[in-house]
Amino acid sequence: MRDIRAAADTDKEALGFLPAAAYDDAVRKGEITIVLRDDGEKAKYAGHVWVSGTYPHARVVQLFVAQEFRGQGLSTRLLRSAIQSAEALGYLSIKANVAADLPANRVYEHHGFEVAFTKPGGRTRKREINVRVRDLATPTLFTYRPTLSIAVSDAKTAPDVQPLYLLDLNVFFDATRRRRATAAAEKIIAAALSNGLRVAVTTEFVKELQRTSVGKDDPVLSFAKQLPAVSGPPKREVASLADRLSTVVFPEKTRDGKLSVNDNSDLNHLAEAILVGAAGFVTGERAIIRAQAALLQQHHLNVWSTEDFATVVTPAFEELPAAGHAEHDLSFREESLTDQTKAFLAAHGASERAIAAFSRRDAADRRFRYIAARESTSLVAFAAHRSSTGPNDESKLLLVANPRHPATSTAADYLIEHAVRASVLRHPARVALEHIDGQAVARRSAVASGFLASGADAKSSLLKISVGAVITPSNWSTMRRRLESGTGLRLPSECPVFQDDEQEIAVELDGRRAAIPLADLETTLSPGLFLLPGRQVAVVPIRRIWAQDLIGGAQLSLLPKPEAAFRSRRVYFASVANQSNLVRGRLIILYESAKKGGSGAGIAVARVAKAEAIAKAHVPESLLRAAVLRGAELDALVKGATVLVVWFDNIMRFEQPVSFTRMEAFGMEDKTKLVKSHMLKFETAAQIIEAGCPNAR
Repeated sequence: MRDIRAAADTDKEALGFLPAAAYDDAVRKGEITIVLRDDGEKAKYAGHVWVSGTYPHARVVQLFVAQEFRGQGLSTRLLRSAIQSAEALGYLSIKANVAADLPANRVYEHHGFEVAFTKPGGRTRKREINVRVRDLATPTLFTYRPTLSIAVSDAKTAPDVQPLYLLDLNVFFDATRRRRATAAAEKIIAAALSNGLRVAVTTEFVKELQRTSVGKDDPVLSFAKQLPAVSGPPKREVASLADRLSTVVFPEKTRDGKLSVNDNSDLNHLAEAILVGAAGFVTGERAIIRAQAALLQQHHLNVWSTEDFATVVTPAFEELPAAGHAEHDLSFREESLTDQTKAFLAAHGASERAIAAFSRRDAADRRFRYIAARESTSLVAFAAHRSSTGPNDESKLLLVANPRHPATSTAADYLIEHAVRASVLRHPARVALEHIDGQAVARRSAVASGFLASGADAKSSLLKISVGAVITPSNWSTMRRRLESGTGLRLPSECPVFQDDEQEIAVELDGRRAAIPLADLETTLSPGLFLLPGRQVAVVPIRRIWAQDLIGGAQLSLLPKPEAAFRSRRVYFASVANQSNLVRGRLIILYESAKKGGSGAGIAVARVAKAEAIAKAHVPESLLRAAVLRGAELDALVKGATVLVVWFDNIMRFEQPVSFTRMEAFGMEDKTKLVKSHMLKFETAAQIIEAGCPNAR
């Protein structure tokens, strides 16, 4: 450790300054790899690489080779080690911030780290920083665990939402009481209150703080109430996961039956962080920090000590531009594969072979469908979709986009979603996305939608399996048979009882077995949901004026529409009074209000991807776009200074809308007539969903 710190001190120009505690935490978490050289008497420190990051994007914090060992290829070995480690953990990309005037740029360039964008460096030296990014080998079903967390983007534009980190109770105590980590905790809180980064607490956290506070004017409690609160999952689900986490965090105490009240409290907060989909958990509890590697591997939760988070993570948010991209006037329409379109495809990486494979043989060849995404007359992206010829045949997708257009991410998201849904209208399907060099944005959109690698070759196609239905206890056997017949994926013979989002479901594909957490399996098979016995379902009212854009349909948009209409993940605003009903992983039935010409019926089913309470004054424009709203409309829609932001995905429309009267006949009891969200009994929810016949149209 002394060698690493001493080496870093000799080259602060390249590595910057970090306190000793940051190195200690990094070593404890297994983030630093060193290389040794034998000088004839003993092994001598020769260099190190430090890789951190927020899943699913890794980050090279430091890469260093001692002066006397340079020119021996050690930087290559260290960087390869970093790449291999990140791929083994399922990261999708790895980045490094490199001053433009440093020779290290050549090393990174040689290893495929391309300059995504540049940003100004510190005020003193006024250097330019190259933000270099390399895409990693896409994982397979058996090596990758998707995530619902929103992570830091490496695009030129700011992401819709920054990563969300949950704070443990001891972080607040550090900030309000004079302790060793007080300065670090104060830095985190200050950055959070100034919108430099997004941290939150769970509602259960606040309740616990209220129980232990010293009077109603407790400053710690006042501090906590200034931060956003995320909806905590049901206690039963938290307890189920906390029980499994106990052997990871406190193995000896669990074995001996000596878990304390504080230990159980720590496990509950950790379970909440995983279940609400947080990008990371900040804590001072050493046992949790020691278990960081296992928690990252098993649950893809980044765990940070207070000092480590303040030193390493907080400055990274300074890289994000102050404003996001503007709303785009995108339109989608069917077009022919013209010579002009072929030139666009070729200019953005498509080979002659790929273009020929997706070309119609003649006018009678109806296997292919071509869809163009345009902004005005400018071609942003183009998709060629070849439908399957039978239940055992794969659908094929060619997607090429202009990587420099600001609307590319939105266009790719829609085109991928549209192709997948078109593939599963009749039966579960496999969809193969052709590999095209230089199409990193399209690839990331595909992976976020559940596409995985089809082989070990980095240039192999990506594969998506989609079920296109809600699997229930009553149709389990039928859907299991259809899924295996159409895609090769085999589910358990018996429908499991619901425990929590992290419960593992045993699956088998192409002779290989894996245990996939429920939430991730739904993402992998999207659109597709599992209504397991005991899983809670809420019915959520939505106004007709926003229903079409938020729920969507099979109709292509010939005219520009709100950006939300083209995203696979949508946003719904609700009163914070709904916070206990709308939690991550909760299935929701969307009910279109009868007011102003609405149908007065359940019209779709979806899944809550995440939910968070945010002050109205701090709701970013990007979230309003995702919910088809403007600021004035939000004020009219939700009263109060705080609003509950609910992200939902896996949307499936009801082929047969279920009227309010029929929902009551199935056992729904709601005296408010669905003015706000309402929890349903499992049997009632199952009958409503089955009567609605949800599908992927």
